[in-house]
Amino acid sequence: MVSEGIRTAEGKYICEFTSGSETKDAFGHIQMTGTAAYLADLVHKELGCKARAVELSTLQRAAAHLASKIDVDEAFNVGGATVKAADEGSSGVMVVIDRVSDDPYQSATGVYDVHRIANGEKLVPRKWINEEGDYVTEEFLDYVRPLIQGQYNPMMVDGLPRHLNMHLRNYDWARTPIHQ
Repeated sequence: MVSEGIRTAEGKYICEFTSGSETKDAFGHIQMTGTAAYLADLVHKELGCKARAVELSTLQRAAAHLASKIDVDEAFNVGGATVKAADEGSSGVMVVIDRVSDDPYQSATGVYDVHRIANGEKLVPRKWINEEGDYVTEEFLDYVRPLIQGQYNPMMVDGLPRHLNMHLRNYDWARTPIHQ
């Protein structure tokens, strides 16, 4: 398993060796995509063995049933805060999760000016990676452990998950204000 942001010893992103690496986001950052496929192809060419690439981001987005209770609770809180901000006429803002306390773990939503956050970067502190660079430290585990607590059991209807049940089939969006 490798990160999409791995680099060569010279500092070049592996994804820069792929076609499409010239694609940039609104801030001029390289779109980090294709790393896994490039490495699988390289392994196949150099070693002559079968290799496959799986991008975990896709699997993570498709595995809501594996989310922790904290994840689900915070997602609903962010959604609620977003609707509230929109209802209050806010624009150009984003809702974030602020960690309030570690023991016991508590978080709160905050609404911030998106222009002060966009293009910002928050790196994983180096002290959270072991000396060998191949695993995380106990300090990292202490930080992340509360985020993965609790089991979320989605409501199942006829074998399919039902995450939200709002009875909106006959809802008149054009005539009903958003706050009702």
